[in-house]
Amino acid sequence: MSLALHGHHILLIATLAFTTAVLTLNWYENSEKSIHINVFQICSNSSTLKTCRWIFSIQSVKSSFEEIKIISLILTASFAITCVGISLIGLLFGSWYIQRRGHDNESRCLIVLTMLMNLLSFLFSCGVWTMMLTTNLQQESFGTTDIRLKDFGFSFWINIGSSVLYLYALIIYLIAICKN
Repeated sequence: MSLALHGHHILLIATLAFTTAVLTLNWYENSEKSIHINVFQICSNSSTLKTCRWIFSIQSVKSSFEEIKIISLILTASFAITCVGISLIGLLFGSWYIQRRGHDNESRCLIVLTMLMNLLSFLFSCGVWTMMLTTNLQQESFGTTDIRLKDFGFSFWINIGSSVLYLYALIIYLIAICKN
């Protein structure tokens, strides 16, 4: 039970860290400082005007964002929404397991479901930072051929930290399942 409680606390911290990372606006800024990409919006910084568009509404707008490949940004935003939702479901299953305090088959199924939700959260959070990491490689308009880590802000690094926490919680839940 104490392992499941510890895993639940780690899963809660990972969920809060990932949600914070997704909602903050400091993900990627290209080296020329002309494009600023977040999970849900993309901004173009010109000398006179800063325009920002939401990722999901960008295809209907003809603007300076035409040369940017939007599909990877839409996938990143979708992965982020999915990760938060699955993580909250995992927290619900984990809370239900802790409330039951049982060692019967239903409780075992709950902890397995919690572990599976945690695994999916880990995979989707890794998908988010992997897609953001390769953002500058996917954009021919940036004119870059390498990944420069200095272009990524603190939100990106918080996301990597939350992925590590999801992995840690997954290992804790796996040990808790093996102990039962």
